[in-house]
Amino acid sequence: MNGPNSSTNTLGEAPTDVTGSDDRKSTLFVRDVGKIDSALFDPGFGIIGQSWYVDVWLTGTLDENGFVFDFSPLKALIRQTLASTLDHALIIPVGSQTVQFSEFGADERWTLKSKSRSDARESRWEYSSPKGSVFPVHTVALKTANIEQEFGRILRHRLPPSVQHLAVKLREESIAPTEASYRYTHGITGHNGLCQRLFHGHRSRIEIYIGEERRPDLEHFVVREIFGTNVHIATLDQIKSGDGEIGQRGKTDAPITLAYTGSLGSFEASIPASRVFFVEGETSVESLAREVARLIKREEKPNEKVRAVCYEGIDKGAESVI
Repeated sequence: MNGPNSSTNTLGEAPTDVTGSDDRKSTLFVRDVGKIDSALFDPGFGIIGQSWYVDVWLTGTLDENGFVFDFSPLKALIRQTLASTLDHALIIPVGSQTVQFSEFGADERWTLKSKSRSDARESRWEYSSPKGSVFPVHTVALKTANIEQEFGRILRHRLPPSVQHLAVKLREESIAPTEASYRYTHGITGHNGLCQRLFHGHRSRIEIYIGEERRPDLEHFVVREIFGTNVHIATLDQIKSGDGEIGQRGKTDAPITLAYTGSLGSFEASIPASRVFFVEGETSVESLAREVARLIKREEKPNEKVRAVCYEGIDKGAESVI
């Protein structure tokens, strides 16, 4: 998908407004200081999963050790800031007329409306969550540059005055156009960390094998026909209202309400049924891989074993053999 998540900067290429010619200054960079998994609200697509590499450049005056900033504390600071802002959060363009916000107690409630760019169908999304689960960006429409600038402002305030310029790049994993990839969101009910948030997500690849043969046709079938390219993974135990079936995606746009309470607080979301795919157990990538393998075994009925490899964002995932 292009648009709000597209990324064009070359790996390691410093933004032009960062570097300087003063010999008392220098620019340092940290490529892939972190990999983050988030969700985005796009008024044309609804809520979608997203994964990024994070690159950072700093320009500043040199200290007595010849450093702009010591790498070890810098990396720790960036990762701490990511964890408290973008990582495992739902990123919302709060300037959009399709976004409404209300506050109640320690929680916050968001009402979001999306209209499909292909058939103009309208969908409604509602999300109630503990504070901090949403990262607001003060813009009408999300673009990667807006998110980079918003995060950069927060990080800049945590750096010393000797750092005079800062640039952040959120960079997608390179996936060939011919490869099957999809976006999904989920929340892991029993997780004690940020994975508990009901709307966090991933941009992921998938691999399917029958015996030793990789099957790109089946990979694209799962992505398009089963997941619909953008999907939310849920379990039947999470349903507060509506219906679902394990191994199936909803057939209509009627709302399904999902809810649970974990160590971080209470989460509730109303989602169009056609965007929800149900798995058994928990919404982990292990459960997802198992469900995909079962589905292919059921649909194709091969004599050989089916192996499904599902990625959870970048460079991590699970596989299941049936």
